[in-house]
Amino acid sequence: MALAEGVSGRIAFKQHSSGVITPGVEPDFATDPGASGGQILRRVSSTLALSKDTYQSNEIRGDRQIVDFRHGVKRVQGNISGELSPLTYADFFEAAFRGTWEAAVTASQSDFTSVSADNATSKFTFSAGNPVTKGFRVGHMIRFADLSDADNNAKNFLILAFGGTSNREVTVYPAPDTMTADSAFTLASIGKRLVNPSSSFISRKYAIEIWNQDVDVARLFTECRCGGFNAQLPASGIGTVDFDFMGRNMTMYEDSAAPFFSAPAAETTTGVTAAVNGLLRASGQTIAVITGLNIQLQLSASADPVVGSNLVPEIFLGRANVSGQLTAFFENADLINDFVNESEIELLAYLTTTSAVNTPALTFYMPRVKLGGADLQTQGEGGQSLTIPYQALKSTAVEASTGIASTTLQICDSEIV
Repeated sequence: MALAEGVSGRIAFKQHSSGVITPGVEPDFATDPGASGGQILRRVSSTLALSKDTYQSNEIRGDRQIVDFRHGVKRVQGNISGELSPLTYADFFEAAFRGTWEAAVTASQSDFTSVSADNATSKFTFSAGNPVTKGFRVGHMIRFADLSDADNNAKNFLILAFGGTSNREVTVYPAPDTMTADSAFTLASIGKRLVNPSSSFISRKYAIEIWNQDVDVARLFTECRCGGFNAQLPASGIGTVDFDFMGRNMTMYEDSAAPFFSAPAAETTTGVTAAVNGLLRASGQTIAVITGLNIQLQLSASADPVVGSNLVPEIFLGRANVSGQLTAFFENADLINDFVNESEIELLAYLTTTSAVNTPALTFYMPRVKLGGADLQTQGEGGQSLTIPYQALKSTAVEASTGIASTTLQICDSEIV
């Protein structure tokens, strides 16, 4: 008899037809989510498992032995861990945010008349219109087409700030080629944008299957809500992300009944992000001394039992609490002063997968952040390091006039169409 190996494990998932959980009742899995479709997920590991509340008898008996032990309410708990890559975890990010990916923004000379560029100031300048009113935002990745300066075409430019009359001066990274006004072009944000919403929160639930192909046993975890994520960006290495889940039940499938998902879509093929590529900015300045950054969004999922059912009646989700920690070499007093003075800063991370000018990429943008410490320990002979916990807060900026998202956290993913 074969023994299961980790390399033979396949994780696939599919969204249930509705995000509603009905107390005391499970959906018919044959139709919801249904065996057809689904998506194979790239992963490093998973700790998803079914657990039960258990109760040991406290009865004191003459034979001085325990004669009963009972099972109570069931829950699915655990996480799925993977290497951070564009597109791969789009569904789970959307579930954690409780929002919806927003479509790309498109524009042309009919909106802005003409555009010029200056390498020294790292700006594009439009002669008319308002790019913020059109829908462009700080943290968007944009690309031009049909410009007379070919080096500015089909190239990722990350929007860092808006300025000037009607936000027509757009500061970007990397710096564009200097060019005179061009009146024939198109412009679009790349991929889609996701933010923590302020209303109309969407609850989603997923069926997640782990199929050990070598022993032909599948575990289908059903009605799972995403309770948050933790993205880790080391100074040297591949970015990673863990998604937390809580669900209601697990069903086993064996032999000819396994797997449950009959023909899931193949896993994505996008490259993984490496923290040495891209850009990290704090307080509007590019920082080259950051040695690590993690970003956590926690919804504090909970599932309390009720009398008369071994299924939890609901999986409750709390506030979107975005926090994390960054570490940096001690270069100057700026970050320490930001902590001492309780200053509000912004954090913007641009994570690329290749060195190409149009590389697939992700951006994480927190427009309003307060630092919770600035631990500087004097030790050893090498570089001295700061450890800085932070709390992200909902931005107070007026998005419609500043182009700064009125949210706590924004993600842009270049590969979502």
